Amino acid sequence: MHTVVPQPNSPFAGLIHRRSSDIEEHAHLFSGWQWHYDQVTPGRFEGSVTQLHLNGMQLVRDRANQAMVKNGAAWADAVTFSLPLQAREYRVHCHGHVINGRCLLTAHGDHIPEVRTPADLEVLCVAVEQSLLEEVLERQQRSLSLPSTAYYRLADADDPDDLIPLVRSLMDEHSQQNQALLAHAAIRTGIRDTVLMHLLDRIDSEEVTPLTPHARKRIVDRACDYALAHRDAPPSIVDLCNRVGASRRKLQYCFQETLGINPVAYLRTLRLNAVHRDLLQAGGTRNVQDIAAHWGFWHLSRFAADYRQLFGECPSATLQRAKRDFAESG
Repeated sequence: MHTVVPQPNSPFAGLIHRRSSDIEEHAHLFSGWQWHYDQVTPGRFEGSVTQLHLNGMQLVRDRANQAMVKNGAAWADAVTFSLPLQAREYRVHCHGHVINGRCLLTAHGDHIPEVRTPADLEVLCVAVEQSLLEEVLERQQRSLSLPSTAYYRLADADDPDDLIPLVRSLMDEHSQQNQALLAHAAIRTGIRDTVLMHLLDRIDSEEVTPLTPHARKRIVDRACDYALAHRDAPPSIVDLCNRVGASRRKLQYCFQETLGINPVAYLRTLRLNAVHRDLLQAGGTRNVQDIAAHWGFWHLSRFAADYRQLFGECPSATLQRAKRDFAESG
């Protein structure tokens, strides 16, 4: 059954999970895409597609138990990125190339090349408005330069904030809390910006030119001044890079050399302080999860650990203390 779901800039609809038992049915589960699939291994087909539409971006987690040959196109003016989610060895055939290991396939959305994928492959497909990529790169004093044909880049296996654990956690069809968390605009913005920065880092081969200590400090001071001036709405890493006109790679280099921390950790500290203030003012009306989500914290266990490390107590203890003080003052 073909299911029509929102386009990338439609009102937010949350995660959409669909299962398929026929390859033709599966090919039509991608909203806004035109896929042609041919099954090449024998047996009953079983697949699933999980989609999330954000502002200017579409994430699709695609799983199938059979080997396939597929080609097609995404929605108009999109750039597509495909990344296998398995850690195991696999082999993909595309454009006469045999690809071993985890690679990112990038292509213009109007022509995705023919790919032969193995059975039991799970893939993250991301479609991004080309104008969004161009705008972000322009504000960071770079430009988008994509080859006319598809190309590959090895994925970083040692990135602690890699897309793979994020996608597995985010697009888990058995999770009951993800839909509620995604109702928060800060969560959606944080996810979109995290994915966007990972993709830009991988398609942009920018070499960071060494800067003088004074130049590095000037960039860091501009970033910190902007972030501190917006304590009530801490910027995302994309906002910060756009503001100072630097890539994440360059901004990270400047922060590490100047402050000994990376900018993502710096912004996380600002948001943790914002949560701390909200918890102290919550009285008896709000809970920890809602407050943390309001400030963009998706991984609640990691949030709780970071909060405890910074403030010396669990967020629930801060909230209980605030409720007790509120009750006593009333």
